[in-house]
Amino acid sequence: MAAILHHLLVLFLIVVFPLWDRAETKRLKASTDPRDRIRAYRLTIGWQVIACAILLATVSLAQLFTPPAHDRIFGAEVKPGTVLPIVGGLLLGAMIPVIISLVNPEAREKQRGALKSIEFFLPYTPQARRWWAALSIVVGIGEEIIFRGFLIRYMLALPVGWGVGGAVIAAAVVFGIDHGYQGIAGLISTTVLALVFSALFFATGSLWLPMLVHALIDMRILLLVRPGGEARPAEP
Repeated sequence: MAAILHHLLVLFLIVVFPLWDRAETKRLKASTDPRDRIRAYRLTIGWQVIACAILLATVSLAQLFTPPAHDRIFGAEVKPGTVLPIVGGLLLGAMIPVIISLVNPEAREKQRGALKSIEFFLPYTPQARRWWAALSIVVGIGEEIIFRGFLIRYMLALPVGWGVGGAVIAAAVVFGIDHGYQGIAGLISTTVLALVFSALFFATGSLWLPMLVHALIDMRILLLVRPGGEARPAEP
């Protein structure tokens, strides 16, 4: 039964969710009601909670929260001493524009311009911002369990012989595809980000730090997007 549930989850991630996401993106772009965004946040929280509940009930915590055994990935050792500086640079690179935009209106406008492609999904109302905060926490935890803790091992177990490195790349590609609402550039950047999270997972031997970093990166949107920054009907 567990294997069937795992196969169905992977089918959902690779086929069902991208199709659903495409339809949802089209609907959100056409909507002028901020409640539609909140609905989308709730749906995302809902499916990730269900997926994580299934995995927590069918996979041991040791398997979900620690990476598969490995000596090298693509011939290179993955150690905290080499990966953590990269992660530190990633966080610094993500936060510096936020800090600058808080004190520089011109920089703030440039940051908003960079987010234009996903404006239809961003939280502008107080209620949407509260749901975004909840979404960031749930996604930070849930996507790491699903895409790193579970999907890498699932890909590794497939009879294709691509090893740990191939499994990491395959899981990262699925992660990117499932962020297709961000466009081609967003798909590529989220795939690369998935590889960084994976490197951090293998380097630390745990999901906890990737979860924290993931949640913080998503949460920074609340600093870049100011309340009322987009004209939308008032919430009831």
